[in-house]
Amino acid sequence: MVRGNAALSLVRFGDATGRPQIRALLQPAKITAPQRGKVIDTSKIGTPIHRSGIVVKLESEGHTIEVRSPITGRLADLFVGTGQMVNAGDQVATLDPGTDQVWEALRALHLIGQPEDIPAIQPYERELPDVPEHVREQAVAAERAIRDRSR
Repeated sequence: MVRGNAALSLVRFGDATGRPQIRALLQPAKITAPQRGKVIDTSKIGTPIHRSGIVVKLESEGHTIEVRSPITGRLADLFVGTGQMVNAGDQVATLDPGTDQVWEALRALHLIGQPEDIPAIQPYERELPDVPEHVREQAVAAERAIRDRSR
């Protein structure tokens, strides 16, 4: 999160060195188990989750471990179920980035994006229920600006 904010801040100064991090802001976050344990509770797919919100609860050696989200977003995939054992590092869920994060990343790529950034932008150009119209329009504008700069 800190790296993403720093990369976005650099754009204000015309500095494109944070482009890879900005592109990463458009990708789903992989949520992993911090240690071995038994899944005792999970959020439901489609649930909006705030940054630091609980995604999964584990029980390990009599203690409850709350696996929290590093970003605000929507729970896209859940790879574990209640009662399942997981090991440290196992992916337990995927979280799609929230609208604000996507919006800011698209605005930044509008200014500093390069042709290799277009595949990360294109999923947000589609008319989908989970993509607000202003985000879709920003994605289209970002791709257009990149293509215009690369001519």
